Amino acid sequence: MTTQKLLLIEDDLILGESLVQRFELEGVEVKWFRRLADAWIHIEQPWGAVVSDVRLPDGLATEWFTQLPQSSRLIPWFFLTGYGSVNEAVSALQAGAREYLTKPFDIEKLVSMVLDALVTSARAPAQAVLGISPAMRRVEDLVRKLARQKTSVLLTGESGVGKEVVAQMIHGLDPRSQNADFVPVNCAAVPETMMEAEFFGYEKGAFTGAQRAHKGFVERAHGGTLFLDEVGDLPASMQAKLLRVLQERCFFRLGSERTTHSDFRIIAATNRDLYADMLAGKFREDLFYRLAVIRIAIPPLRERPEDIRWLTELILQQITAEQGIPIAMSELFLRDLMARNWRGNARELRAYLEQAVVMSDGGVLDKPMAASGSGAPEAAAEAPPDEALPSLQTVVEDAERMHIRKALNHCEGSVGKSADVLGISRKTLWEKMKRLAINA
Repeated sequence: MTTQKLLLIEDDLILGESLVQRFELEGVEVKWFRRLADAWIHIEQPWGAVVSDVRLPDGLATEWFTQLPQSSRLIPWFFLTGYGSVNEAVSALQAGAREYLTKPFDIEKLVSMVLDALVTSARAPAQAVLGISPAMRRVEDLVRKLARQKTSVLLTGESGVGKEVVAQMIHGLDPRSQNADFVPVNCAAVPETMMEAEFFGYEKGAFTGAQRAHKGFVERAHGGTLFLDEVGDLPASMQAKLLRVLQERCFFRLGSERTTHSDFRIIAATNRDLYADMLAGKFREDLFYRLAVIRIAIPPLRERPEDIRWLTELILQQITAEQGIPIAMSELFLRDLMARNWRGNARELRAYLEQAVVMSDGGVLDKPMAASGSGAPEAAAEAPPDEALPSLQTVVEDAERMHIRKALNHCEGSVGKSADVLGISRKTLWEKMKRLAINA
């Protein structure tokens, strides 16, 4: 049962009453309006989802929807219409609508989709930063608690799970670091011969090529946060020097005899088992315990499927803002994302979505990409040949989609002529085009 609020905009009294009664049986609080003007007054309320007819007495809801602020369009919207138009449906989906149903529709299917959307909304409060899964909510709660304490933190997890995002959140929530820098360092990318110079800085003339004085990572992090990514790759000599700085909060620039002080929070991250490295003598025990005062393990994306939809929608919003391209995503595309292994985690997911947008037809992500390049489904690659075969339904849908597109091309985009060629009614063709995400 859900206590989320549903906004219903429907001028048909019989259908409106039926929908209100059906959703209230599911425990949903429904607010019903018959005109857009009345709904407009209440649109800023915290709705869990919106179900709206398209043609209303005072205008088209789809046109009104595209003019709403972004915050209102992020709510799951479900449009209903008795005058189905493929172009109208595609426009609504591209603007951010969740679904577009043609009357008469299966009311149980609508109820099921809306209830799923309401549950997702309940799990994804506006303040969620790291994810909506229970695991990431616990991580976020811990981050908010320790941000006000200048405690050393060790973040562990696979590559791409978002360790730097967590570190930035800790830094951003620390009131003492508001006017100071977050200094990220990839320890694996700094040449060992340059580590001391890069970490502690140097004076002009300290060595050949030192044309001017240079502040190192430690000095630049004064008052803020030093984030050491891949800290397990630090060589033994640098581990000893770093430990001394953490203990005394002072150091010498290369070529200087003057002590430089730096007060900072240190956050370290690794995708290795640093504890095992310590037991094997590959990492200093005293440095390990200095860094790991608080340890936060970030689970991989495949272990928190709730975050896949949340992250996908967030990334697509960012891509839309960056490129100015409205993007729509089908449930088929989303189900494929949920089935993938994502060994590269959120980083791989973003790369896959960026590639999918580039390869899409008008910003509509309606079908999975081939299993190659970024985002390839690991499960499919590792499965036996018989398990890797597509389902019969997928093969039939692909063939149907291809044949309808050929008919539309042959008839220069005319839905009526294409329906005659295919031997089906215009309404049936519209419904098939909508289901298969074909844009006339």
